[in-house]
Amino acid sequence: MTSETQARARAAWHQFCDTLKGAGDLLTSPGVPQDEQTQADGLRYLSRMSRAALEWYVEFNDPAFPILYRPAHQTIKLGADNPDNLYQKAVIDGRHEYRLKGTRGSVDYISMATSRGSYAENFTQVETGFLDGNTLVIEADGSFEVIISQQQQSGNWLSVSEDSESLLIRQTYKHRELEVPAEITIERLDTDAAPAALDLMTAIAHFEKATAFYRNTTRMFADWSQKIAENPNTLPLWDQAFCQMVGGDPNILYYHGHFKLQADEAMVIRLPKVPRCQTWNIQVDNYWMESLDYRYHRISLNQAQAEINDNGSVTLVLCAARPASANWITTAGHEEGTLCFRWVGAEEQVDPEISVVPLNSVLSDEHLGSSNT
Repeated sequence: MTSETQARARAAWHQFCDTLKGAGDLLTSPGVPQDEQTQADGLRYLSRMSRAALEWYVEFNDPAFPILYRPAHQTIKLGADNPDNLYQKAVIDGRHEYRLKGTRGSVDYISMATSRGSYAENFTQVETGFLDGNTLVIEADGSFEVIISQQQQSGNWLSVSEDSESLLIRQTYKHRELEVPAEITIERLDTDAAPAALDLMTAIAHFEKATAFYRNTTRMFADWSQKIAENPNTLPLWDQAFCQMVGGDPNILYYHGHFKLQADEAMVIRLPKVPRCQTWNIQVDNYWMESLDYRYHRISLNQAQAEINDNGSVTLVLCAARPASANWITTAGHEEGTLCFRWVGAEEQVDPEISVVPLNSVLSDEHLGSSNT
């Protein structure tokens, strides 16, 4: 090992540590709420993103021998992660061929997408191939195989381009406790070799990418949140071309909004109607665009869980105290945060309608009763 290589290895570690230290400035950036809850969430968020950076780019970053892992879950959250989703990710190289093998299970919706670009490089994840459960061919025993390649294949085929870098699988529940997720593995087809020992230059490159991901991603989602907060207590449709550019599912319409409620206020979110769709869901996120802790709090609802009004509309209520409405989602002690709403596979766009009302009116059902007329 040369002294130059030694110096680069040391520099890679120092740069990673310095980037972690510098990210602390996000907590007191202009526009960031300074209440204790947002600051506590932010401190934890910065630590979680460091774990994500190391897992994504150090532990699971070998496209020659990919492994499906969970990039977001109960304790790593980013970019309005969906509480109804099981996320699985693998790093790939579009010049190789891969096979997914699995059993379908009973989870309501599955999508698989390959993409080029990454948050570590250019803030984008542009789709290069897409397959969903509505077209996935399943064998009689519930098993399936998917070939991932540039050349079209018979049967289930997920396309890549030469510069494809990642695979993302979304499994979306309607009732997480009742449905069985698909069990899926990935293997590379065009090699019989075994993984080689990790070499130093590869390790350095991985750390440099982890550093770039951490710096870019923590800043990017903070910037998104600032943009969202410019229009308080709204839930608008986002630019769908932008959503796709950063890795969104093409079957989903994405809305991102903001809430800021006084102790005596509630937000009423009304869907005038529910178009034919795979499902819809709404979730409550903190300022850092992390879903709130759905292990312990009811911070999301979907089509299968919500009650429908007599006229086909849906009335949802966001507040801290449990109201008369069955369709309650909680702020879990947050005075301010972000929201995400999704139509999945909807035949038409129906925009949520937002109003802020006195808390007493939803506790007594005074405001909610009118929605059934």
